[in-house]
Amino acid sequence: MHGIPELNSKGLREFGLVTGGIVAILFGALLPWLFGLKYPLWPWVIGVILALWALLAPRSLKPVYQWWMRFGLLLSRITTPIILGVVFFLVIAPIGMIMRLFRRDPMARRIDEKVDSFRVNSRQPPKDHMEKPF
Repeated sequence: MHGIPELNSKGLREFGLVTGGIVAILFGALLPWLFGLKYPLWPWVIGVILALWALLAPRSLKPVYQWWMRFGLLLSRITTPIILGVVFFLVIAPIGMIMRLFRRDPMARRIDEKVDSFRVNSRQPPKDHMEKPF
């Protein structure tokens, strides 16, 4: 489990300002605009409260910061395995099955008893390879 970093006044102030701004812009403007909904007032109120709180008394934001970070850690423990599982079963596994179907082996893992070494000689890059890299 990750530890929650301790923040000083400057860090707590930045947390309050950034979080307030994101709540206001994301829930008060962007999502209603994207989905054609009415523009709600509550995100702007929460954003202004967090911003003023961060400017006036940043040290007192510590419990809010601690709660928010715990919530983020809990959310990551739930969503990360789901997202990685979906990526594996919808992307990686089908690619592997298709490669097996066509007998494609990019690592060339065939065992040949006749050879002394399985080392593959690398290609020598041309001499002007790094002359003009861009």
